[in-house]
Amino acid sequence: SSSLAFPQKWSVDPRNSAWSKDESKFGQKMLEKMGWSKGKGLGAQEQGNTEHVQVRVKNNTLGLGAAVNHEDSWIAHQDDFNQLLAELNNCHGQNEAESSSEQKKAFSLEEKSKSSKRRVHYVKFAKGKDLSSRSEADLSCIFGKRQKRHKTQVRDESEENGTSEPADTSNTVTSNLTVQEYFAKRMAKLKKFQKETMVESTGPDLHWSKAL
Repeated sequence: SSSLAFPQKWSVDPRNSAWSKDESKFGQKMLEKMGWSKGKGLGAQEQGNTEHVQVRVKNNTLGLGAAVNHEDSWIAHQDDFNQLLAELNNCHGQNEAESSSEQKKAFSLEEKSKSSKRRVHYVKFAKGKDLSSRSEADLSCIFGKRQKRHKTQVRDESEENGTSEPADTSNTVTSNLTVQEYFAKRMAKLKKFQKETMVESTGPDLHWSKAL
């Protein structure tokens, strides 16, 4: 808890100013005899630190010497997206000239992953997501498209084999009558058939009654 925490202790001289301002140090005099002066770094190429050792507050959990630089890792996907947009612009540019073979070449994720500065994709992942090496039949299977054969191709094959398509044998009748005329004609035929059946059924009874 905060009530049990001890107060933060600071050194009397956290910047080590007393040591840095003391020009009577043995090491400083020896370096000045060798050509060194204040403001220069240590080393043959003067590439060392130009400041003395100081106390610095460490507010992270990274290890000593760790460089906090995530630029290449968190924008890797942005580079891939920009590359994809560039490929699309090259293939479908505003100019209507015919595209060259380089522009027609499909975007390869595997090649992009190999050429990138940081390997952000595994090899199996890149091969699985890369569709540039797939054939048209493979893409049809992946996207669930049915492969349709052209009618001209089927007709050519039938002509080569010497077989013709069977004629349509469906029972279709073409008539010039309207719907009302058709049903009136059907009704007249039905009434005529009913009259004939009634005459045939009542004929013997009438002859028998006349005989009586």
